[in-house]
Amino acid sequence: MVEVDYKAKLDEAVLQSDVVKIFADLLTVAVEAGASDIHIEPLENYCRIRIRIDGILQELVQYPKNLHESIISKFKIESGQMRPDEKRVPQDARVSSVTLTNKEIDLRANTFPSVWWECLSMRIVDKSIKVPPLEELGIEGSNKGIIYRHLKYPNGIILCTGPTGSGKTTTLYACLDYVNTTEVNIITYEDPVENKMAGLNQAQIRADIGFSFANGLRWGLRQDPDIMMVWEIRDRETLDMAMESAMTGHLMFSTVHTNSSAETITRVYNLWAKPYMIVGTFNLVMAERLARRVCEHCKIQTSAKDNPKYKFARESFRNFDKEALKKEIISRGINQQQRNDFINNGMVYVGSGKDPKTGDKCPFCEGSGYKGRVGIFEMMDYTDEIKNMLLDGKSAFEVENVALQRGMINLERDGVFKIIKWMTTLDEVYRYVKARFDKD
Repeated sequence: MVEVDYKAKLDEAVLQSDVVKIFADLLTVAVEAGASDIHIEPLENYCRIRIRIDGILQELVQYPKNLHESIISKFKIESGQMRPDEKRVPQDARVSSVTLTNKEIDLRANTFPSVWWECLSMRIVDKSIKVPPLEELGIEGSNKGIIYRHLKYPNGIILCTGPTGSGKTTTLYACLDYVNTTEVNIITYEDPVENKMAGLNQAQIRADIGFSFANGLRWGLRQDPDIMMVWEIRDRETLDMAMESAMTGHLMFSTVHTNSSAETITRVYNLWAKPYMIVGTFNLVMAERLARRVCEHCKIQTSAKDNPKYKFARESFRNFDKEALKKEIISRGINQQQRNDFINNGMVYVGSGKDPKTGDKCPFCEGSGYKGRVGIFEMMDYTDEIKNMLLDGKSAFEVENVALQRGMINLERDGVFKIIKWMTTLDEVYRYVKARFDKD
């Protein structure tokens, strides 16, 4: 495999203390392995390089500490945006590069002065990877109907929420691609512009010269837009401008950092949003996580009845309306055998990490039992009932409970459906969506 060859070259470059080759081989190894991040870290007695694949950090190589300062200085010089002699404070840089396999990438880099010298972290944006269509993200069942319905609305706000690395960027781009036609004018304000898409007027935010998200929205209204996207709502001014834009007939897309769609209500209240403004502008709030997929090559069926997480998975449907649950199961294509295997027999699929023919380490997942990721989604549709609750001063907790009783598919429920469909595992879903059980 290509990445194995470059991994050997990286090991050789480390042995030769060749800093130029270390960086070239490292970027190639990371991109070919599908990594999202690179971490170059000094420890007390040695240094290491780790890469994040499918959301999990994996150690790639170790090297002696006397090589570390040269590696960090090399990147600072190449970036042209960091001071090589400044080691006391964090520094940021954005760099474009090309791997040894001729793939164009962008790097968002940051140095951090730890007690053992500087750390260097780099987020990778592989420009060769196309944004997948909306239907390939893992949005299923009633969630699928909700998002497609809201994408046809002429105005209002659609928010995507979740922690860093949860897939918000990809989902927003997929939504924009879906509504991108010659009949509408779409303007985006991004930091940074990660994917250049035909038909969109994309702008790079420059806060240092006053081109902020809020100012961008204010100026963009003069460009006769139909649809606008602001990369993140971070402050009151940006939220106010987004709401004003939605109130004046524009469809708005944005992101916010909260753990669930219901918590977004509390977050916007903290930014001094008034209930009547939320009710008048919010259409849909989506929460998202990325769960690792079970490796198709080495997956095996096993019983989960003794796993405490299985109990919580079954309980997630306790207050679910029976007719709504039946429709949800049918709309997701879950067959009777899959349902009985999980509900009645507690059977799930997991990756063994071993090749079923030879018993050696699985060559597809490298023994992890997982290969690739699938989105887990939660959609809070701002129905008339929810809007009336907000106007009556109900809390986010009360709103969420009513929405769940009405059949809202939250992160937990969506994850459990994907366990039943043999896509992912109990451990993977509950790594993200619950913390209500003791350690196993």
